[in-house]
Amino acid sequence: MRHIITLFALIAFTGVLSAQNVSVQDYKVPVSTAKILRLSGSYNFAQTSDSVQTNVTANNATATGLFRYFYSSLPFAYFIDVDAAAGKDYGEYNHDISIRPSVRKYIVDNLDWFGFGALDLRHANTFKQIESNVTVGGGYGRYINATALAKAVRIEQHLLKEGVISANLPKETMIKIANIIERENEYRGVFGDTYEKNWYEDIEKEMRATGLLTGGALGAIGILRTQQVLKGINEKVNDRYFGWDLTAGVLFNLSTRDKSPTRSPALSVGGRFSNPIGWSSQVNAFFNVNTPFDSSFFKTFIATAGVDYFYELGNKINFVAGYQLNYIKENAPIWTINEDSYMDHVLSAGFIFYLENNINLGIQSGLIRSGLRKTTDFKTSVTLQYNVF
Repeated sequence: MRHIITLFALIAFTGVLSAQNVSVQDYKVPVSTAKILRLSGSYNFAQTSDSVQTNVTANNATATGLFRYFYSSLPFAYFIDVDAAAGKDYGEYNHDISIRPSVRKYIVDNLDWFGFGALDLRHANTFKQIESNVTVGGGYGRYINATALAKAVRIEQHLLKEGVISANLPKETMIKIANIIERENEYRGVFGDTYEKNWYEDIEKEMRATGLLTGGALGAIGILRTQQVLKGINEKVNDRYFGWDLTAGVLFNLSTRDKSPTRSPALSVGGRFSNPIGWSSQVNAFFNVNTPFDSSFFKTFIATAGVDYFYELGNKINFVAGYQLNYIKENAPIWTINEDSYMDHVLSAGFIFYLENNINLGIQSGLIRSGLRKTTDFKTSVTLQYNVF
């Protein structure tokens, strides 16, 4: 155990060490956006044979999809999260789809107080109808997508190694380059199919102004390294976020999965936190608590908390790990366990290999402890994933 702790400490410490003149918290932009669509699938077949017969013990397929859209500006922000899974186990089909759009309006542009509304929709093959909830309330905090600055830092690292620049670029220059990277869609709209020429030229112009650009130009190797980072060619720069927020609101249950009467309105309190550790790793955390506004207020509640971490071992290999805790408290003993509460634990770790441009290979293992069933499951999966954008 001591060796494991030492390894994680070493990874975190090496992530902090950086010679860059800029840190992720330096990146302040009026508009921050991100868009992700990932598709993955897996198939499992197994059989056992003896001298008499052959039995198929596993024959299942699974496909999953993930979509995230993030937009944040000084007065307004919205998020769209979609998770979908479908599969076939022998002759039975199954699906599980969740859609969670949310919007927030900042009260004053230069302050971080906001009001928000969120819709949560879910349907699975075991449901009789769509389960839906609406939450309205307020909060404090702000999230910034600093992926463009992370790409600028990766470009700087390559150019230093290749001798294209003679020293680390000033902080102001790095932020200007990140802003140019962030405006890729603007360049595409103005210049059309050949926008990359103007895009790279403007990046080069900012570097040249520092006097650190060897020979006064990026040159062939500089343009190649820049293109590899910005276009994800044999490179992968993970999304970088920093910031935090706290929210409190009222959750209204609009429909239940089994067509039973809707539940009482509930207090919903939550929070999120994201922060890169240096330029090679990042940690994200969240928590959420729901309790009904009735006689069981805080006698019945659901609490969820989790943390995930990734570390870029190289340009094409990531280490990922995560933990999630679910705590369920009822007002009366649950008959299956004769207790009024239980906890679920999910611990996972693995590696993601970026094979070719947008295709990833994931190898991941996890421990799942069910407090309700009193069981512990160990699972290992190998998946292929395609990043549409």
